[in-house]
Amino acid sequence: MKKSLQFAVAASTIMSTLCLTTTSFASGFAIIENSASGMGQAFAGAAAVAEDPSTIYFNPAGMMYLEGTQVTVGMHIIDSDAEFNNKESTLTAVTGTSEGGNAGDTFFVPNFYYVRDFGEKYKIGLGVNAPFGLGTEYKNGWMGRYASTESEVKSININPAIAFRASDKLSIGIAMNLQYLEATLKGNISQVALGASDGHVKVEGDSWDFGFNGGFIYEFTPATRIGVHYRSEISHSLEGETKFSNMQPAFGGNRKLDVNAGIDTPATFSISVTHQLNDRLTLLGDVTHTGWSTFKELAILRDDTGSPAVPVVEEKWNDVYRYSLGMKYAYSNQWTFRTGIAIDETPIDDKYRTSRIPGDDRTWLSFGASYYPTSNLTIDVGYSHLWVEDAKIDEEFSVTGVGTGTLNGEFEADVDILSVQATWKF
Repeated sequence: MKKSLQFAVAASTIMSTLCLTTTSFASGFAIIENSASGMGQAFAGAAAVAEDPSTIYFNPAGMMYLEGTQVTVGMHIIDSDAEFNNKESTLTAVTGTSEGGNAGDTFFVPNFYYVRDFGEKYKIGLGVNAPFGLGTEYKNGWMGRYASTESEVKSININPAIAFRASDKLSIGIAMNLQYLEATLKGNISQVALGASDGHVKVEGDSWDFGFNGGFIYEFTPATRIGVHYRSEISHSLEGETKFSNMQPAFGGNRKLDVNAGIDTPATFSISVTHQLNDRLTLLGDVTHTGWSTFKELAILRDDTGSPAVPVVEEKWNDVYRYSLGMKYAYSNQWTFRTGIAIDETPIDDKYRTSRIPGDDRTWLSFGASYYPTSNLTIDVGYSHLWVEDAKIDEEFSVTGVGTGTLNGEFEADVDILSVQATWKF
């Protein structure tokens, strides 16, 4: 009973922390940073490697490769830079010339995983992680403030799982995802036509919904195995409100509207391979498809009329792939070293890129290490640097009473990620 109570308190604490702190300048708004051991090899082989309880997220079938009861607690520090360089923006006489400064920030993403035996043939587990997040914030008075000033998406994913061996070579796992999504969007409204300072609009909403993930691992030989994993789409119906502040009576004054918005998080499909070349060196590979084409528009609708509370934004994202290769080297009984590279495609076409999510293709270079101070404790550290291609933008926005302006230029961005986790075996 005491152990169960401690586990429940720990899980509750992790979930609260996730809700408060999870946000990231990501490719799209997905977060792959859910394992420090995986980070060190750019998540190559993630659906097949099955080294610790974080396999619940990447392929729950991997629980069958873990001995006894294990707990993993991790933290990822994401430091992002994103700066806009103006080219040919219009209506700058009204909007000004400020390029908004660094829209990135430093964020913290924690994870928690627990795996144990369930009878003689099964494994059960629980993961608590954050698969989606977004954070951009511009300086006051920047030229794109009528398009956006701040955007934030937070998530919690509660991930109970079960796995079993169908044969000596085949393991199967399935998990449920109970997911919370919260979004906050802010922008300015021009009142220059009235000779007044800007008004402000803030949209907030949240949703709970559920989906599933599952997969299998097939062991061709003791040295070679393949992992296949699927994570379902989750259709969120966010409920919240839109608040208008500092608004002149002629433009509707200060008011609140009950609103709703639909957001579908994408399905993913991964194929991973691991091959132990010799006693020390293991090679890893992964291809992941993400179905971002479900994200067609950002439409925030009034509950009372069904009409848009703020202008609808066309997104029209595309399905994309992520490719990764990596290796791990067992240097000694106490140390394993890792490295990896990845190509991470953006779902965003230049035509539909907005200042809320100004991402582009990313190239990963990753390094990591595992340290085994005792037979029951593993410490993992991973680091990745992400080079982001310059993202072109030509976004239209409305200046009330004046006309339509454009935000035209490029975003320069890069990301550094440091991940640390500890795994205990009982």
